[in-house]
Amino acid sequence: MKINKILNNNVIVARDEQNKEVIVMGKGLAFGLKVGEDIDESKIDKTFALNDSKEISRFQELMEQVPEECLEISERLIDFAKERLGKKLNNSIYITLTDHINTMIERAEINAYVKNTMLWDIRRVHRDEFLVAEEIVERFNKHRGAKFDSHEAANITMHLVNAQTDLGFSATTNITKVMSEILNIIKYNFRIVYDEDSLSYYRLIVHLRSFAQRLFSGTTYGDTGDTELLQHIKNKYSKSYHCSQLIKKHIHDSYGYELEDEECMYLTIHIEKVVKDSNKV
Repeated sequence: MKINKILNNNVIVARDEQNKEVIVMGKGLAFGLKVGEDIDESKIDKTFALNDSKEISRFQELMEQVPEECLEISERLIDFAKERLGKKLNNSIYITLTDHINTMIERAEINAYVKNTMLWDIRRVHRDEFLVAEEIVERFNKHRGAKFDSHEAANITMHLVNAQTDLGFSATTNITKVMSEILNIIKYNFRIVYDEDSLSYYRLIVHLRSFAQRLFSGTTYGDTGDTELLQHIKNKYSKSYHCSQLIKKHIHDSYGYELEDEECMYLTIHIEKVVKDSNKV
């Protein structure tokens, strides 16, 4: 693996065996080396390929702007997030979260703490990521003597969620919004308070996230046309099915997306289970 460009003492843009550009990272990896020379691969801690030349360019620009301390903090926090979530995060997280951590360092120096207007929605629909983000904020505060709170955790949550898809940050915001809207339709239709620790609530959240991702990626559920099963579900869970039709109408009116029968059927089942595990107002 040969050096294509040295970004700093610890980060190199290199060419792999297939002549593709990759980012390699390691403590003191570039020390004493020049462009075109071979890299001591035993010193490489991380190797990752970004999606396209624009991402590589953004990463290079970021590495030239942020101090090495910021990169080190970001690396540790990303490693922690990956381990705690147990989920694959896109390599773009090294751009987005590093950039965010850098702005946090700058804002902490002037006590600029901002509010996130979607805090409640983010905490509710991305609970796992939010809990990890809270720990990230706590670690950052302890390290930097800062006073960031749950609003900053909500900001970081969105980066963690976005790194699990290829849809982009604006789509991640829209996914959060539509999930919250559906949860509110169910909540107010049945007049319930969710048990957010229940398995049924967790399964509903997973289902809604998958649905919202399909909605904003333009893909469909893949209707099997099992009308007999659908009719059985409609009869057995009539109130929950009615609620699914309210959701269907809202999605159509607000997003121009038509829920298929199979989507409504599985949504009905999730609604039925979560209502049983929730408390009436």
